[in-house]
Amino acid sequence: MLWFSEKLIHLNLYRTMGGNMLFLNVWNYFRGYVIIAIEGYFVEKFMNICIHRRIFLWDIKKHCNGRVTMKASIKGFKMLRPVARKTKCRVRIVKKIGMPFVKNRYRKRKTFLIGAFAFIVVFFILTSYVWDIEITGNNEIESSFILETLSESGVKPGVLKFGMDTQKIANDLMIKNDNLAWVGVSIKGTKLKIVLDERDLPPKLVSKDDPCNIVAARDAIIEVVVSKAGFDIVKPGDTVVKGQILVTGSVPGRDEKDNITLVHAVSTVKARTWYEASSPVEIKTVEKERTGALKEKKALLLFGKKINLSFGKVSFGNYDKTEVKRTLAIGEDFVLPFEYLVESYYEYIEKEKEIPINDAQQKAIGIANSKAMEQISKEAKIIKKNNKIEKNDEGKEIATVYIECVENIAVSEKIGGN
Repeated sequence: MLWFSEKLIHLNLYRTMGGNMLFLNVWNYFRGYVIIAIEGYFVEKFMNICIHRRIFLWDIKKHCNGRVTMKASIKGFKMLRPVARKTKCRVRIVKKIGMPFVKNRYRKRKTFLIGAFAFIVVFFILTSYVWDIEITGNNEIESSFILETLSESGVKPGVLKFGMDTQKIANDLMIKNDNLAWVGVSIKGTKLKIVLDERDLPPKLVSKDDPCNIVAARDAIIEVVVSKAGFDIVKPGDTVVKGQILVTGSVPGRDEKDNITLVHAVSTVKARTWYEASSPVEIKTVEKERTGALKEKKALLLFGKKINLSFGKVSFGNYDKTEVKRTLAIGEDFVLPFEYLVESYYEYIEKEKEIPINDAQQKAIGIANSKAMEQISKEAKIIKKNNKIEKNDEGKEIATVYIECVENIAVSEKIGGN
């Protein structure tokens, strides 16, 4: 009955753990087993007799030289000797694996065994919690906001992962944030992984059932007006200011007796627009120069608590600070709540440096150009760029960049207010 009982135990464990081979391997390790090699002319007969006598063998592998390797429990191995004698096969132990062999090897070193057992228990306890939350897929939404939302639901580093409902966590995030189109939550090792897909929110538009005007989004000179509905008030060449009505939704009748009809104006208004930005020309700049002096402070972070390993204050007047954290982890997903922190302080002195006037002007123009480009929409077409250097009232040179564009300045505005 040994073969039947061992096979039943393996089958029940496999089903109980949801097909997780890791737990099955751990079970075999605690019971102990051997890897054996079988050589001879009647290897197949050897295996048939083992099956007939209900000796449980697993991970059977046949090699090119006719040798067969397999795994057997300690009790099963003891039953192989008469089978080997009968089939004239040679049975050789390749490796002994499992706690019984370790215990036998270190039976006189009880302290070691107790420590090893304690380590296994502590490790199992630590890996039963979530110690890190990884958020990916977010561009507009800050990770800190997601972490705060999770914390409000009781999900944060240090919570027990068993029984955690990942679908509920995903639903809570979706309910509390309208900017999310999809959320995926999974647990890998001691890490909670949050994968986000942000929603592309459309611009706020006036409902097509509401009457509205088309107004200017900014100051401009009209180039083209193409209206599908509404009454044009401006024409090409007109100068308009921001908020001015370009196409009205109040359409007059054909004669004086007809009443005014309110419609939802629809129009595209292409116009020339201008953007500008300025930046001072700085001939003298202050640069940092490190002196070579370095101060390092080391600390341990245990369960979020900082334990300083270095003492003393940083005596530098000016310094750059860098931090390097090394997290204790087994692989990518088994992160443990222990971190080693090294803070490096580099002393520097400030030195004033004078740069050539041409370089200073080009640098200022580049800064001004970047500022101006930040104001321009992606849909705008740039048709001209100019820049100039002028002195202000204080005699300081200022670089200014002017950018001319053609863009649609039409914006819907509901008649009668919001």
